[in-house]
Amino acid sequence: MTKFSGIYPALITPFTSNGKINAKAMEQIIHINLEKGVSGFYVGGSTAEAFLLSPEERKTVLEIAMKAAGDKVQIIANIGMLSTEQGIDLAKHADKLGVSAISSVPPFYYQYTIHEYYKYYVDISNTVSVPMLIYNVPAMSKVNFSEEDFVTFFKSRKIIGVKYTSYDLFLAQKLISRFPKKILFIGHDEIFLSAIAAGAKAAIGSTMCFMAEKFIQIRNCFNNHDMKNALKIQDEVNKIIAVLIKIGVFKGVKAALELQGIPCGQCRKPFQPLNSQELQELKEVLDLYK
Repeated sequence: MTKFSGIYPALITPFTSNGKINAKAMEQIIHINLEKGVSGFYVGGSTAEAFLLSPEERKTVLEIAMKAAGDKVQIIANIGMLSTEQGIDLAKHADKLGVSAISSVPPFYYQYTIHEYYKYYVDISNTVSVPMLIYNVPAMSKVNFSEEDFVTFFKSRKIIGVKYTSYDLFLAQKLISRFPKKILFIGHDEIFLSAIAAGAKAAIGSTMCFMAEKFIQIRNCFNNHDMKNALKIQDEVNKIIAVLIKIGVFKGVKAALELQGIPCGQCRKPFQPLNSQELQELKEVLDLYK
């Protein structure tokens, strides 16, 4: 298997009824997706409610994932924190566990210069043996990196690419063309087909937790020049995602897994549970596009 290519579900953090991490449920999600043929998992990202977990809980989640996945696939750990020292602590823990790469959202809330962002990534990556992925997610971090910013980042040999969660496919294609040796993981499931048409070779996504097979099918159709079916499946995916956006993506992903028989619990407060109407709407669209 080519390293850092294919489908990587962005794992949720399942909780028990009393709000503790549900290791058994997380193992179920991993094992089911391994059977589907995913290439790896992205652990501790937005979908995992990372910033609603304590640092120790984030370490526990990664330990569970590493044990469940073994050495069968790549594990990428998001170690993003608000400070460099906190990020280093999570990065060293991930490195000791044997992850394939680390990744980090840019430190947010405070505004930094591009040099300060660059130093954040380099200072962390220089403390570990594994490579680093920039996590570009402007909708969440409110930090929007430009093409020239990536030129700065990619000066570091430890920074091997980007988890690119942006709708700007123009910039994505320019990065793929300009930096052919760097890896671009598309992070928006709803533009997966468009991104692989632009040259992306890998994807990290929330909805891949419960429907990874659809993305594998899209990729296979695209590789076999079957654009009709690739578009059809992407359209099915997007109809499901439209409902998730309406009801709340992270809550909806957990509910979708619950409907598949995996107890995931609720997202942590201040998230609120889905109501009966929202659950019914999700169930109907999932039943329609099984």
